Amino acid sequence: MASGGVIVPPEGYLRRMRQLCADNDILFIADEVVTAFGRLGHVFASKDVFGIEPDMITFAKGVTSGYFPLGGVMISSRLFEELRRSNHPDAMFAHGLTYSSHPIGCAVALKNLDILEEGLLEHARAISAHFQASLKTLEDLPLVGEVRGLGLMACVECVADRVHNNPLTLDLEVGKRIDRHCQELRLLVRPLINMCVMSPPLTITVPQIDEMTAILRSSIRRTMDELVREGLWHG
Repeated sequence: MASGGVIVPPEGYLRRMRQLCADNDILFIADEVVTAFGRLGHVFASKDVFGIEPDMITFAKGVTSGYFPLGGVMISSRLFEELRRSNHPDAMFAHGLTYSSHPIGCAVALKNLDILEEGLLEHARAISAHFQASLKTLEDLPLVGEVRGLGLMACVECVADRVHNNPLTLDLEVGKRIDRHCQELRLLVRPLINMCVMSPPLTITVPQIDEMTAILRSSIRRTMDELVREGLWHG
């Protein structure tokens, strides 16, 4: 879950959820707007990463690598056949938006998929371990409560009270402070309250990951010093 701060489900959680839905005839819809098209090293993460086959998958963003707006919904053959049987043999699921199937967007998506399958997916899978391990080293900083992530997405969560994980008023602005220092050092992160979320380009290299971690470390240290000077935090 990216917008919640890169919340990674425990091992087997999604498989159990999928089974419960199947047992109770509940549709399982996977939101892969963030996790698809290389972010976790595969075109889709549901089966290859989490071992599930959803009834529906929603996607966007990575399908064109952000170069053109495009989104879509995939449905399983089982669900498609149910729709067909629901009314008439020739019935269809009528839907659409003003710019559905935009030819430019679809052309960009097809070319983007070609590029992903020419080695970028393998690169993302190979380098993700270093990405996660490098960022994990930031947990030795007193302001950092947890570093978590999967593939090429991660979150550095800061806490004013590391022992009790207490979301004090200070936490509400820590992310913005770190973000400001990161920008001064030419690194862009996504500040979410007391968290910094990162989804780097799939082409990122080991030296770039190390540089990113170094900038984050420096920015967090600057924030710590700033908070101490202002009497808002004592370390």
